[in-house]
Amino acid sequence: MPVTTIMNISKNKPICLSRYYLSIIVLFNILFCNNLNAGEIPLSDSTKKQSNLTLIAFYQQGKVLSTNAFVRGNNLQHIPINSFHAISLQLSRQTTGEKLWEQLYDFPRYGVGIYSARFIHFSEIGKPVAIYGMIDIPLFRWKNFSLNSDFGLGFTFNWESFGEDKYNIALGAEESTYIDAGPSLEYSFENGFMIDIGTSFTHFSNGALKKPNFGINTFAPKISLGYNFNSLKEAFKYQIVSEYQKQSECFVSFFTGWENILYNGNDVDSITKNKGVYYSTYGLSATYNRQISYKSEFGIGLMVGYMGAANSSITVVNGKLEDKDASFSDGFELSIFPSYELIINRLSLLVQPGFYLYRTKYAGRTPVAYQRIGIKYDVLKDISLGISLRAYRFYISDYIEWTIGYRLHL
Repeated sequence: MPVTTIMNISKNKPICLSRYYLSIIVLFNILFCNNLNAGEIPLSDSTKKQSNLTLIAFYQQGKVLSTNAFVRGNNLQHIPINSFHAISLQLSRQTTGEKLWEQLYDFPRYGVGIYSARFIHFSEIGKPVAIYGMIDIPLFRWKNFSLNSDFGLGFTFNWESFGEDKYNIALGAEESTYIDAGPSLEYSFENGFMIDIGTSFTHFSNGALKKPNFGINTFAPKISLGYNFNSLKEAFKYQIVSEYQKQSECFVSFFTGWENILYNGNDVDSITKNKGVYYSTYGLSATYNRQISYKSEFGIGLMVGYMGAANSSITVVNGKLEDKDASFSDGFELSIFPSYELIINRLSLLVQPGFYLYRTKYAGRTPVAYQRIGIKYDVLKDISLGISLRAYRFYISDYIEWTIGYRLHL
């Protein structure tokens, strides 16, 4: 006779969603690099420079932040995982002003990198390796000095995931995203060599596509040594930038995603229990945006959505988990959100804190405030594809949104 447990769940999927999601992150990195090479206002051929490739290596040693019980010491060794060291190698292109966006962002450097980290008790956490896209944007420039803001986004593999021991609640899958950001002070020598001293915050997470997923967070100083193969000595090329004409739009988008929930009963084997189930979520939003400069766009949006895990249930039949979808009325959600976009040519970085206006009551419901952060890319003039993370309490991942949107000019 079947055993039924009422709980918050997700819909079971035959594919590995975390690997699929992370492969999309790599694709967005490729699109990002292509986008940066496809500026809208090129200079004449006589002003074009060589590729200005730069090779940079960095080393860092620092602290693992105590954001979950696993790193605080609830592990096989019963010792806090509180320190790490890492190395990385980057190959990047130094922009010189061939495109308008390069001048607008004070001639950044962008490219790809590979990263390797080691933690104490690494037998329990793994030896992660990341492949990522990066961009270093100068905030201030002096003669040979620059104060930069460094960003990296990519794919990390080779973790030891949540398993039979039930300790590693930080990482539910063997793969995760790599998100890195921080300031640095750089000095460039006339012969092409450079030295860079900075700090960075790094976040590893799979976006809750496989739970548990409390994530790994690190903070550390870093030192970098690099070399520009073309020994760039000429001044950057500047264009006359006309005053930006403010414009308005209505951006309509549809998203879909999945939420993974683990089964808490004791009537199935541990592998089935730890795999859990997947449940669909989807929604439609309309955002009024006002672009006030080449870089920035502000807006306000309204979203209607469906959360499949609301008042849903799992049935165990012959040792397998079978889920029952929530009704549309139980899963219906209405929310409002302000929006900010940082625009880099055809790529946008989005920050959208939201507030639920209506939801049904159910066990395990998330707080009334949520956060969305993501990227979108204009594949055509007015059609965009995007990926956003829905989170709450500013550090807990809820689910990933896969988005397609259309821009209506007003």
